[in-house]
Amino acid sequence: MSIIEMHSLSEKSNTLAQFVVSLHFIHDTKFLQLDATGGKQKCNDECLFHINYLIEAINMNHPDIYINYIRWSLPMLKSRNISETLIHTNLDFVQRAFKEIVGGELSNLAESYIVLAKEKLGVNPQRRETYITNNNPFKKEVNIYLRFLLEGKRHEAIFFIHELIRRNVRIKDIYLHIFKVSQYEVGRLWLYNKITIVQEYYCTASTQSIISGLYQYIFASKRTGKTMVACTVSGELHEMGIRMVADFFEMEGWNTKYIGSNSSDREVQEVLINSKADLLAISCTLSCNVSKIETLIKQIRGDSSLAQLKIVVGGYTFLSNPGLWKKVSADAFLENATDALSWAN
Repeated sequence: MSIIEMHSLSEKSNTLAQFVVSLHFIHDTKFLQLDATGGKQKCNDECLFHINYLIEAINMNHPDIYINYIRWSLPMLKSRNISETLIHTNLDFVQRAFKEIVGGELSNLAESYIVLAKEKLGVNPQRRETYITNNNPFKKEVNIYLRFLLEGKRHEAIFFIHELIRRNVRIKDIYLHIFKVSQYEVGRLWLYNKITIVQEYYCTASTQSIISGLYQYIFASKRTGKTMVACTVSGELHEMGIRMVADFFEMEGWNTKYIGSNSSDREVQEVLINSKADLLAISCTLSCNVSKIETLIKQIRGDSSLAQLKIVVGGYTFLSNPGLWKKVSADAFLENATDALSWAN
């Protein structure tokens, strides 16, 4: 697909979303109640999110981006009393929107992706009961830590973590077996509607704050002279995983620069040049952002002064879409901080 075609399709995303929502309001009178409470705008926003995943899958020529999103959304929607019939109806409406508004080959391509998504809906993924498993050497500790957070007891959680450090528990073990696992569990609880989005935000913000308070232990390592830059791309709200990766490298003596998601591609490039970076690590959780990573890497690859730079990617997007890392021209996909460190060293 040409850049012009992709740009044209992206420009139509709002129109597509509004068309789909209008079909729902015509098809089901229950939706009219949402209009009176301002819910129609929320429906438009959520539908636009859906449309953007489909557009991104087409853009990357990778149907699994869309299929995996639909499969992920099924248990989330069903746990909020949205029937599977309504989900199928929504897919029908998306298909109709592309046919009437976009048309041509792009419409046919979108239809083929939607058909595949419908087929996969019939194969429900096995429900994960918990991420806190018996093979976690800190199962007791992660349960205590998570209970503090879910009860809104941030100070108790801070004290608990520092008590573990006083007991000579390694920072790496706290990161891997407590912070990482508790965040996965928080995400699972939200997915199945066991906690609110406010609780999810509170748990994440609390863990980020606690991690910041541990930097006095992280920066004590002997330096290796190597430099790693870590970032996400604009639109990514999930930054904890890549921050933990950067901290692991810092603990192993690397100089790290975590620049978050607010930097432009050009600014990222300038940081890489000025810091004489050996490695760039990019994380992506929302698959609708993967083309931004492709664009960033393409720009970096075009700079001869960064010819020796290695680029690795990680995060849920690449974990759930095997082989996608090759399409963005990364040097490797690494599942976790430990693997990233081993590969880099």
